[in-house]
Amino acid sequence: MEKVNRKLTKKLFYFLAFLAAIRPSFDIFSQYEFRIWPDLPAININTVLGGLVFLVGIVFVIKNLRQISKNPLVYPILLFLGLSFLSIFYSIGALESAKEFIRISSIFLLYFIFYRLIQDEKDFNFLVKAIFISYLIPAFFAIFQFFFQRGLPDDFGGFNRIYGTFAHPNPFAFYTFFILAIAFSFLLVKKEETKSWLKDNPYLWAVFALALFLLATYTRTALASFFIFIVIFGLFKYKKVLLAAVGFFILGYLFSDVLRQRIWELAAFDPYGSVVWRLRLWKDMIPVALWRPWFGSGLNTFEKLTEFYRGFKLGSLEAHNDFLKT
Repeated sequence: MEKVNRKLTKKLFYFLAFLAAIRPSFDIFSQYEFRIWPDLPAININTVLGGLVFLVGIVFVIKNLRQISKNPLVYPILLFLGLSFLSIFYSIGALESAKEFIRISSIFLLYFIFYRLIQDEKDFNFLVKAIFISYLIPAFFAIFQFFFQRGLPDDFGGFNRIYGTFAHPNPFAFYTFFILAIAFSFLLVKKEETKSWLKDNPYLWAVFALALFLLATYTRTALASFFIFIVIFGLFKYKKVLLAAVGFFILGYLFSDVLRQRIWELAAFDPYGSVVWRLRLWKDMIPVALWRPWFGSGLNTFEKLTEFYRGFKLGSLEAHNDFLKT
């Protein structure tokens, strides 16, 4: 019986690793919804994948509740998910809140599952490979968008931003940063083994390529996160890494008009820039937040409230801030 259980857990591990590998390639399809039946709510392929992970995760958690209770941060995560679930029942948009709850839950459920299913270094390396593979198709599209100027035109600056297979450059940028952080960690491990940054260390070139992808998204928060990440490592141990990162950003600033524009827009609070526009949006929505100051209006209802309070005349309804949306 134990042998059968091990086989089942291995199959589950490989299945979820496969989903993790293909999921980023389908992100852009979140914009295209369809109905299985005329009377049912519209869904998209990402909703289907998220729902599948959600169902598998719930079953796994219930069957392994005692072991999962030992996971790091399990109780804060469960508290957050519990409050998120309750918000569906008082939400002004129950369907939107339910979809968002499934999306958020699927992320944490994957953490619970993989934390329990990874048994050894081989499993860990397999999952890391799946994560790296997940970036290949988005990277291919990003290269095409960069060289053929087929990225997303910026509403404020008029320049093109690569987005790979994601619905927007910002999530692609943060996924790039996630992959970059993993590659950078392996770079440091390899450096400790070989005592060299260049010798038999393919991760160096991966980090460099990913940094270029990140730069081409022109997502300031992701770039700032990457810089802070490097600074932390550089200050405590790897001074050369810090110097290289500073040099990389200086070169980017000197040779990229768009990057200079993005930085100065942030520093000078350009009244026609996206930063000031977002700050105005958030400020305008403060009175709305005070309507329900304790529990809010439900997950993922920011756009619905913005449409009601401000309308479309002042631009996008998107908060560009997951904390405010949640």
